[in-house]
Amino acid sequence: MIQRIQTLFLLATLGLVIAILSSKVFYTAEYTVKYTEYTPYLVLSIATLIITFFTIFMYHHRMFQIRLCIFNTIVFIAFQCWIAYAFFTSEPGTVFSITAVFPIICAILTFMALRYIARDEAMVRASNSLRNIDKKSRKK
Repeated sequence: MIQRIQTLFLLATLGLVIAILSSKVFYTAEYTVKYTEYTPYLVLSIATLIITFFTIFMYHHRMFQIRLCIFNTIVFIAFQCWIAYAFFTSEPGTVFSITAVFPIICAILTFMALRYIARDEAMVRASNSLRNIDKKSRKK
């Protein structure tokens, strides 16, 4: 369902996670650290990539999609906290790349997708309740 705004938010999140996997976290004059070289960053990146990809295709099961979005947002926030910890404990002269803020942007995009999914679910439930009321009134 590409035409839905929540799918576009999730696709943007997917693109940012792919950008995370193909870039470096930080560098100094002596060394460079990529996301794929440090195991916790790699695990969190792959986990969020899989969850986001799976969430996009679960549009028929909106409540499960909402739960996946909540879980993914929590994982993105944990990922950002891990990067923030590395930032505050790094040695002077360490330069972090712009991709270091991508997890929090992904968390915001996933949360926005969650809101639109919940709005769609509320609309479907309201229309179902109207149909049920209409069916009851026809029976009388």
